[in-house]
Amino acid sequence: MTHYDAIISGCGPVGATLANLLAAQGLNVCVVEKYREVYDKPRAITFDWEGMRVMQFCGVAHELSPGTKPHPGTDFRGIDGQLIKVFDPLPPPWDLGWPPTLTFVQPEMERILRAALDRRDNVTVRYGQAVGGFDDQGDQVEVTVTDMDTGAEETITGDFLIGCDGANSDIRTALGFGLEDYGFDENWLVVDAHQLSETELPSKTTQYCWPSRPATFLIGPGTLRRWELKIMPGETLEEFTDPARIREAMTPYVDMGAFEIWRSATYRFNARVGIDWRKGRVILAGDAVHQTPPFLGQGLCAGIRDAVNLAWKIVHIQRAGYNDRLLESYQEERRPHVGTLIQHAKDFGRIIGELDESRARQRDADLSAQLAAGQVETKRQGFIPNLENGLIDPAPGEDGAETFAGALMVQPTVLDPSGAEVLLDDHAPMEFLFITDSPKQQAWMDDVADVWAQLGGLRMVIATEDGAEPARTESGIDYLWDTGDTLARWRARTNASAVLVRPDRYVYATVADQADLAEKIGRLADTLLPS
Repeated sequence: MTHYDAIISGCGPVGATLANLLAAQGLNVCVVEKYREVYDKPRAITFDWEGMRVMQFCGVAHELSPGTKPHPGTDFRGIDGQLIKVFDPLPPPWDLGWPPTLTFVQPEMERILRAALDRRDNVTVRYGQAVGGFDDQGDQVEVTVTDMDTGAEETITGDFLIGCDGANSDIRTALGFGLEDYGFDENWLVVDAHQLSETELPSKTTQYCWPSRPATFLIGPGTLRRWELKIMPGETLEEFTDPARIREAMTPYVDMGAFEIWRSATYRFNARVGIDWRKGRVILAGDAVHQTPPFLGQGLCAGIRDAVNLAWKIVHIQRAGYNDRLLESYQEERRPHVGTLIQHAKDFGRIIGELDESRARQRDADLSAQLAAGQVETKRQGFIPNLENGLIDPAPGEDGAETFAGALMVQPTVLDPSGAEVLLDDHAPMEFLFITDSPKQQAWMDDVADVWAQLGGLRMVIATEDGAEPARTESGIDYLWDTGDTLARWRARTNASAVLVRPDRYVYATVADQADLAEKIGRLADTLLPS
């Protein structure tokens, strides 16, 4: 009977990302996937800078990047075509090293992730097979794998079983876990088309908030353009399998003579979050435990956050001997975070999808007035929350200043000791980091260096390029230089010259002085290390 550190059910983008993250850190992984080929229908088309950082840990970000396009922002248009709401794109330089939002082609991402798995000797991918049953035995999970063609069964074991098997998750069903319904249930048609000739199109993603038929237009990479059309009362899903009917429905938004339809599908957009995410050694991630309407472009991003949150914890339990109870923080951190995103997406869906004309006109008047008065958030990233629960230490410094625990650490481009210019996460592995702006604060670690080493933590000085000392590495401290002003701008906002950063790059705590560092590392060690 073959044993693995982790068995993953599902090799969609979340399962494949999780498998790459675990395997890149040395764990033995088995992925079980029903389908031999990548699902080639229109699904996610927007991704974000946090997701691209995770792709760096997977080793595929720079391969994926050429097939992406920075998102140009979003305009919401009312009944008469007027601007009622807007998302403006953040200009460079970008704090996380990547465009804040970008468009991509999901099947291409999945093929890149699968190819990365194929290159790893410590990954077994069982295409054409499914998890037929499992038994959590306390110290391991025994999993029955069924061949989809022959029905032949085989038993394997893993320290963990993770269900990344989609919205109709068999793992979730077997666990008996329910979903909290946020009260959104609509049918939409999604159409991907390639532009063949010049025609008039919006320069930004556009939400047509028209009661006649709400719709979304998105600009994809290359010649790819997408439309999402609400299926109206009295219409059936079946009628939108007819290409002529699809073209007819799209005519109010675009000259279809300039486009060739590539692919289309109908979807039921839901807003639901799992009540429970884990039972013992069996865990859920991605669509298996939450589903979001697409109106904030965060569905896949949420699943990728699940993957990296779970990955670093499993890796350190398996490899560094962290307490199993660290996994309790997975649901504690991820459920409120994704719940907030889903509520935002639902709210935007309600704005876009209003079918009553009188209510829509009142909506237009209200939103236009708020926009004109500067009373609304116009940056998409303003709707992405920080971590507010779980493994963070929000205790303020002596001056009571905010600590920024739970915020994402920025990712500067750094000059490393070899003279190479790289993004920070291409240099620093998925470990705890103690980052300071000078060697002075690194001396604060003297009293707790042994504990920090037990945690597997790394130490870094990241200085600005002007006035930097010669490249050197001593006493286990990595000396780097920010080639731009990313870190300097972040430090100015946070007043943080020393910071403890989690492996997934969320800030565990900012640090005020030597005593503060010792106290915070002590609390971290009490949580993570066996007594």
